Amino acid sequence: MATLVPKLMIGTSALHIQNSSSSQIDLQTGKSQSLLIKTPANLLRHSFRGNFSSQSSLQWHGVLGSGKTGSILSCNKQGSVCLDRVKEGTNGSLNRDVENRSNEQQFKKLSSSLRLTLDGPLVENDETTNNKILRSFCSHGKLLEASKLVDLMTRRYQIPDYPSCINLIRGLVNVGQTDKAVNVLQIMVMSGGAPDIITYNMLISGLCRKGLLNSAIDFLDYMSLSGCLPDVITYNTILRAMFDRSKYDQGIQFWKDQLRKGCPPYQITSTILVELVCKHCGVIRALEVMEDLAVEGCSPDLVTYNSMVNFSCKQGNFEDSALLIYNLLSHGLEPNAVTYNTLLHSFSTYACWDGVDEILSIMNESSHPPSVVTYNILINCLCKHGLLDRAVDFFTQMVSENCTPDIITYNTLLRALCKEAMVDEAIQIVHCLGYSSCSPSIITYNIVIDGVAKLGLMEKAMDLYHQMKRHGTCPDDVTYRCLIWGFCRADLIEEAVELLKEMGNSRHRVRDNCYRFIIHRFCQNGKLDSAKQVLKMMISSCHKLKSTVYSNIIAGIAGAGMNEAAMELREKLKEWKILKE
Repeated sequence: MATLVPKLMIGTSALHIQNSSSSQIDLQTGKSQSLLIKTPANLLRHSFRGNFSSQSSLQWHGVLGSGKTGSILSCNKQGSVCLDRVKEGTNGSLNRDVENRSNEQQFKKLSSSLRLTLDGPLVENDETTNNKILRSFCSHGKLLEASKLVDLMTRRYQIPDYPSCINLIRGLVNVGQTDKAVNVLQIMVMSGGAPDIITYNMLISGLCRKGLLNSAIDFLDYMSLSGCLPDVITYNTILRAMFDRSKYDQGIQFWKDQLRKGCPPYQITSTILVELVCKHCGVIRALEVMEDLAVEGCSPDLVTYNSMVNFSCKQGNFEDSALLIYNLLSHGLEPNAVTYNTLLHSFSTYACWDGVDEILSIMNESSHPPSVVTYNILINCLCKHGLLDRAVDFFTQMVSENCTPDIITYNTLLRALCKEAMVDEAIQIVHCLGYSSCSPSIITYNIVIDGVAKLGLMEKAMDLYHQMKRHGTCPDDVTYRCLIWGFCRADLIEEAVELLKEMGNSRHRVRDNCYRFIIHRFCQNGKLDSAKQVLKMMISSCHKLKSTVYSNIIAGIAGAGMNEAAMELREKLKEWKILKE
């Protein structure tokens, strides 16, 4: 490894519900001073049996509206619900009460009173008033009440507000009320509304989640009739749902049928279908489906093949990968960089180095020579297998071929060097990177600081710490944690405490196990006053901890045989009212 650093130095110089109304509710319908909502007396008596016998009128003291005009909602003995407008008077007592009520209280009063009418016969509000109520229900998340109101409006031959219907449909789908969402959508379409593709796709997704695949498929025709054609997301959702429920043949036939009906031959959908078939039914069946789709006018492309190659490579099934490459070539297609890199990654992961050499040779002769991504894949896999020498050889090769290493390349090699305890070489590389076009990142510094700290070389670790700050890279929680653990391992507890203070000043979060470890070390060294000081720092930190954390720290100290120290610290915590007596 004598030539390692010179080699490495070669490269260093080179879909929610939207509120559709405000929170204030105004039910004024025109110039009239009151709005009467009539309800049969016998129904009100049934709903409030025994409650009104001695009252001539029952008032709900919720006032609707704002500014200088309000409305009082009241119910009289004859069974009428009335909204009376009230203008600001000179005394102003009522209006001061109006102004002090929050919009939420107003809505609750309205909601509770309207619920009485929704459960009964039709109310005789006009369309404008009901749409205002509908918007209010939707904006306050009262989905079931809004759904009932849409039904009520339909029976009254009133047209519900379309934006509110769309919000309502999406909200009902999100809470699993797909049957009610379907009903609202059908009402909207029948009254002349046109739901958008997002709403349809959300509804179809909700039906698929409930296993109602046939209903989801039926909606495809319904979408076309309403003027909103299904898109690629619509078909993908149904296909995935079918394969999730092991309906493989039905899924294949579904997409063929759609293509025969004139559906655009979406390549993404065909690729997803082939990928699902490959995953659940095998490569041979996937190739058969590809041939069938080609007959239907949807020929496979390189993305489709790469998807299957990726799947077979992840399974370590190189025979299927070879079959796919042969099929790819037989269709007049040429592998691209993604294909080669996928194969290389698989061969490297399974340590098939002969296959790696063969793929590299083919790449060098093709129009897709090895790139920095290619070399990063190889170097990473070689380092994971402990073949650092060969990884460095590839690094040298990539530089000689004018393929500039990036920070990922260096981080991979630095991690491998630190793992082999070659920290001096790692530090030298970091110093050189600091003056190159490929500046070290916070991850770069953390890798080397961690490697140096684990060996107890805290002076070198702090040199790197100060270097990163000089170059404008701010330490993060990982940096401090590596240094604190390094100081504790080297029995430099006071230095660790200084870093704790620095973290507190810079508002970095300190994990409780860092405090625990430092307190434990102080107790081992008989420095109880210092342990109490750290314990106080822990309590005063901005991240409040549960009392069980402190109990566990005391239990750990006692478990290590330091009973006196544990007792003293426990008493201190009781004194500070952290632990109970």
